[in-house]
Amino acid sequence: MPGDMSSASPGERAAVQSYCAGEQTSLTRNLCVTNQMATIQRLGRKPDLSVASSQQKAEIAEACGDKKVPGERYACQRSRLAAASLPVRDEPGGRSMSLDLAANPAGTQNLFKPQPSTNLPFFSLQKWRLERPAMPPARNTPTLPAVALNEKVKDSVYVVMASQHAIELASRTEHSQGSAVAITDHILLTNCHVVAGRPQIAVSQDGAGSRAKLIYGDPAGDRCFLQVDGMVLHPVQGVRRAEELKVGETVYSVGTPSGLERTFDVGLITGLRQWEGVRVVQTSAQTWYGSSGGGLFDERGNLIGITTAIAANMPHTGFAIVGEDFWP
Repeated sequence: MPGDMSSASPGERAAVQSYCAGEQTSLTRNLCVTNQMATIQRLGRKPDLSVASSQQKAEIAEACGDKKVPGERYACQRSRLAAASLPVRDEPGGRSMSLDLAANPAGTQNLFKPQPSTNLPFFSLQKWRLERPAMPPARNTPTLPAVALNEKVKDSVYVVMASQHAIELASRTEHSQGSAVAITDHILLTNCHVVAGRPQIAVSQDGAGSRAKLIYGDPAGDRCFLQVDGMVLHPVQGVRRAEELKVGETVYSVGTPSGLERTFDVGLITGLRQWEGVRVVQTSAQTWYGSSGGGLFDERGNLIGITTAIAANMPHTGFAIVGEDFWP
């Protein structure tokens, strides 16, 4: 459930509780905890620092002390341990995380293994605002039944595969698999955790594909843009603004759970949340492994979010980053 820290190590639990203690309500504290646990899972578990000498611990503390977010601090500590040729292992006492990033582990490298965010290229927000494509305006067309809605949006959702090496991508070994949504004929939205640490990227649909490159990465917000040059994409027709979304709306998800391309499901908006400045849509529309980077659409076919995570202990509960927030 939200706020569950049963999988955390003692140090992680203490750090997350301290970080979220300032939240004013139990709801916002639970959301803070859920987000911090997901961040730790994505960026790195708390390392065992007992392998370091007193001097090395002091140097690590000085280097990483400005990292207030626990997951970012742990990633820094892990990097420093590795740089000192010390063993990097998790602090004892932790178990598998209970909030899973919605990526497909079947037959692939476990995407939940922390990936170094430094492998994402750096782009300043100011520079990106000058270069990014315009956000497609929402269409106020008549609502559609499910069959017609699927026909309208399914061609905008693609499969993404990413590996560290080209040979792994070609052989489909040691790769991550997720989804992406086209917003122009050459640019797509996806989650950074799908491609982080894996520079070899391919995008495909119905067997036709192209190599892709990462053109913007915001690891803290899990928002990434991909560009393809070897195929023409089918962009979404519109993107809804966050303030227009209402709890109780019917929504539709399209993604690639467990490699099942363009899987379609219907549900409701069951909550509108905010995690450290990133707005998320909580939904009962099916989200499962491999759906990361897929689309959440309204009844007119407008994109409202990019599916990002599932609550493993809450059936039929998924989360999508608000589509508008890919244009910060």
